[in-house]
Amino acid sequence: MTPLPQGPARRPSPRRGRAALLALVLAALALGGCSSADDGGASEAAPAADGGAVRAGDDTGVDTADVAADGTASGQQVVQTAHVTMLAPDPVAAGHAVVALVERVDGRVDARSERSGDDAGDPGSAELTVRVPASAMSTIADDLREIGDVRDFQLETEDVTGAAQDLDARVAATELSVARMSDLLARATTNADVISAEQALTERQATLEQLRAERARLADRVALSTVSLVIYAPDAAPEQTAPATFLDGLGTGWSSFTAAVRGALVVLGVLLPWALAGGVVVALVLAWQRRRRAAAGTAGAPTPGTPAAAAPGAAPAAGPVPPARDRP
Repeated sequence: MTPLPQGPARRPSPRRGRAALLALVLAALALGGCSSADDGGASEAAPAADGGAVRAGDDTGVDTADVAADGTASGQQVVQTAHVTMLAPDPVAAGHAVVALVERVDGRVDARSERSGDDAGDPGSAELTVRVPASAMSTIADDLREIGDVRDFQLETEDVTGAAQDLDARVAATELSVARMSDLLARATTNADVISAEQALTERQATLEQLRAERARLADRVALSTVSLVIYAPDAAPEQTAPATFLDGLGTGWSSFTAAVRGALVVLGVLLPWALAGGVVVALVLAWQRRRRAAAGTAGAPTPGTPAAAAPGAAPAAGPVPPARDRP
């Protein structure tokens, strides 16, 4: 048997080769994505735990809870200011008792003024500006009532949380800038680089000290509240200006109304002579102007027998018409 002739060998299709290559690439990408996802999840979980630990320490190594107990932590920062008016038989002795109270709660006295009594019956007075811990402000009114009669107690609060957080952020940024400039100064090689780095470092250090001082003042205002006291004797106390009842308010309103009317009458009495004098001058000026206009009208009137002047725009009088010029 004669063998059949064999044709040429069949070559693989280009489409099938490209499809197989694409499938291999997709499989490799899928395997790589799964492995990277697993590694990324583990790597992100670790920084999250570390970041939580760093935030708990506030990036400074200081315990946040301890700072909060001192009133300077990153939380609600409140500045308290109180104004107190007291009555006591002996204002000077009451002032001494207030000083002892402030020292007992670990506060301090910023200003103190006393006026002793005399033989004429003046019992004197006392004025104090004291600083007490913020935690003592809840009981300071009751403590003062044990010393004398608290006639008026006004408490004002100011939330400075935003200002405190802003200062903390600026201090941290400036500290980082100072550290970078110090490193740049250590690596400087030329005199020009050394001088430039020293100047920049000096400016940043001055800014840092200023920010720290401002932050310390704000922390002091938060930690120690200010209390301003004025102590009078019962007989020498100024009258209370605010009305306490409806009748007191009605009396105060009537008094202010009558005072306003009296003031208006006084002003009217002061201005009345000037108004009369001004009216006389205005009347004379008007009379002189009328007389002047009347005289001007009499002088401009035409006399009998004088032909009146032609009005502007009036047609001229009829007369002989001159002959027209011949046209060429």
